Amino acid sequence: MFQNLKEKFEAKRAVWAEETQARINDYAMLERQKMLTEMKRKEALQSLLNSEVSKYLKTVLPTFLLKPEASRALLNMLHARSEGTVSINLNMTKEMRQTHLFYHNELDVFITLLERKGFVLEGNEERFLTSFLTTLREYNYRLCMDVYGDFVPEGASLLEAFDCYFEVVEDKFKYESGNVDFFAAYLNQKGIVEDSWTKGRLKRKLKQYEKANKHEFKLKKLERKLQNIS
Repeated sequence: MFQNLKEKFEAKRAVWAEETQARINDYAMLERQKMLTEMKRKEALQSLLNSEVSKYLKTVLPTFLLKPEASRALLNMLHARSEGTVSINLNMTKEMRQTHLFYHNELDVFITLLERKGFVLEGNEERFLTSFLTTLREYNYRLCMDVYGDFVPEGASLLEAFDCYFEVVEDKFKYESGNVDFFAAYLNQKGIVEDSWTKGRLKRKLKQYEKANKHEFKLKKLERKLQNIS
């Protein structure tokens, strides 16, 4: 009798095990389906974002946003927008003031249009900013290459590259955020500096080099001016 009960219990336990495994399999399948659905949703969201940002940046090129403090200020504004608050910073640099005006006068309108097309900013502020800055940086780089060309010869040193930079870039644009960002990426592609170089470091090095060679730059500037006199 005991043996009979034991066999029935073992059979029942086997059924329970099968049912449990079936529930585990069903749950795993459901989770996979949910994960795939979420992945597709995020892919569609990213595709929409990349497409619209790419089109928008063909109408405007706010290169001042490539300065780190400007992009951080913009991120704060995006978070404030999602939270329904106002981002205020009393210690504004020139780029931060430009960012504030650009956001309120132009970018906010673009984000509203983007939201009407299905993009949700809340919770995706970093995603939006990353896509925006990546595309902006790519467009800026291509534009600068079109304007300045491949102006540093192969095998040039960093100081030789600095000389070339000051030679081709107009004085009023030499420390503009877009040009500094371009030059940093350009030097990296040339293998002259590493990725670890920040834009701030490059800008400091450029200013130091210009200051140390101030007299020589004046001579070259005068020489070019005289060459244009017939």
